[in-house]
Amino acid sequence: MMFETYYFNCSRQYIDLIHSGLFEEIEKIIAKLPKRNTQAEINRDLFWLLTERNWSYDSLPVGIEKFPPSDLNLLEINLNNLKAGNKRELCITSYTLDARWHADFAKHYGGKLVQLEAQFGKVESMFKDFCGFRIAYYERRLSLGIEIVMYEPRKYFIKHKLSITGMAYFDIAKKTLPAIGLDCPIFLIGIKDI
Repeated sequence: MMFETYYFNCSRQYIDLIHSGLFEEIEKIIAKLPKRNTQAEINRDLFWLLTERNWSYDSLPVGIEKFPPSDLNLLEINLNNLKAGNKRELCITSYTLDARWHADFAKHYGGKLVQLEAQFGKVESMFKDFCGFRIAYYERRLSLGIEIVMYEPRKYFIKHKLSITGMAYFDIAKKTLPAIGLDCPIFLIGIKDI
């Protein structure tokens, strides 16, 4: 797949300062995503592609199997190994509030925490993701929040128009971020078909 980006309170240079290979890592993960029919399938693919690169996760996606789909070409990975090495505590949104929120994925880069949310649900859920990034940033734990949404869900899921009503998408996220007064760095990614 391909993607569009928007840097909110950050830049490509800022991302490179967190880790020189972070942008390329995300770029390679998204490039390996095959075209899928449902949001759940994209979530499962992202799970495998991120965890294969040592991203920790909050919970297992619905319908996950013991091994990744063969078309992802991830031969050295299985669910048992991932569970054993998972550092779920990296996904925690807040240590000081009793919110019990978690980001979908998280990873440390030389002590700098990056959390990632894959949001293929409602716009309201995207705002919760942004709020989670803001809380973790307020606690001085988060260096960067990454939000992945569909670029144009109506074009991507052309056969499933009813299932995408109210779905988060790139332009609404891009237009909303400056309006809601956040001060945390968010790297917005809109994925789309080639």
